[in-house]
Amino acid sequence: MSEIIVSFCVPVYNNAEAAVRIVNDLLDTKDARFEIVVSDDASSDETEKLLREIQDERFRYFRNAKNLGAHKNWEHSLELGRGRWLYLVMGRDRMHGENITALIERLNYADENGITYLKDRGRKREGVKVYEGIEAMSEFVTYNHPTGCIFKADLFREIPGRTRYFEISDMYPEIYVVRDLLLKGKGAQIHSGVAFGGFVTDKSAAKSNVERGGDIRETYFAPLRRTKQFFEQIDMVMTLKEFTSGELDKFFENKYRSLLEHVSYRWRIWCGDAVQMSHYGQPVTKISLAEMIRNITKAFKDTKSHLEENGMFTPTRKEIMKKITARSAFHLTVKTIIRAIIEPLGIWKILHFFRNY
Repeated sequence: MSEIIVSFCVPVYNNAEAAVRIVNDLLDTKDARFEIVVSDDASSDETEKLLREIQDERFRYFRNAKNLGAHKNWEHSLELGRGRWLYLVMGRDRMHGENITALIERLNYADENGITYLKDRGRKREGVKVYEGIEAMSEFVTYNHPTGCIFKADLFREIPGRTRYFEISDMYPEIYVVRDLLLKGKGAQIHSGVAFGGFVTDKSAAKSNVERGGDIRETYFAPLRRTKQFFEQIDMVMTLKEFTSGELDKFFENKYRSLLEHVSYRWRIWCGDAVQMSHYGQPVTKISLAEMIRNITKAFKDTKSHLEENGMFTPTRKEIMKKITARSAFHLTVKTIIRAIIEPLGIWKILHFFRNY
């Protein structure tokens, strides 16, 4: 068997059809320099039966004796990988195995250039965009769909206390691993074409493993949760001694700007997307300009209190917050007014499509 360059680590639980689809999608290549490792968290459906029927030396199936819970099963799947790189894949996503050779070329480049973490963002494009230092932290220490996180295997196993990371995080525990790997090297963004780009193809056909209805304001993309996640991110980076105060201010500015966008305008976009909301088992909800402004104001107050309580509030950060908050509120108001004018004409959907293409 060829050397294993990358292990696709797939934690699954009670999603038999999706799990089988992922494995078969990844096996859709003659390249032998990879493996697929499935960690089944004691599923009660046909997951075990269907996966054991797949016969390919590049595929290994493991079943936990008892249910570990989602995050611990993520970790377990990564532990099982034997490749030089560990590629995390959520059990409901789509993958394109025919592009694995292109992925391996990028991983070989990473090996030669001191890259310890990569994020595969889906659509196939050329090149590798490399970040290091505080810029890498700003780019990659963020809440993002976990599929496509690629870890340098030997360094992953050297991380002290990594098991605890999969117990303490509010949402995506891999960001702690990302932080530690970035302290040992560089991060890179790639578009290999292997990752589908997050979520199942037919979003309306399945609810998320994380959210299954209930109060919309308890979902992971709701303002309160986004604010707590923002605190988690700044706490895990802004206490690092490896960076200067100026570098940490730069990181804080980046994250605070992103927070205000997510608690206001992106909150409105998510709530108004029928397919997205169906995926999370939620009804479409209209978010008013007044609510978005209130969310920005609350985020400012909560951030100020959090920084003060943790000894991180400085005159510079106070000015950063005031500047970004005022600018965000102004831009939000202008955007909302413009959208209200052009949305009935259908122009907004065209602009939004090209912005995200």
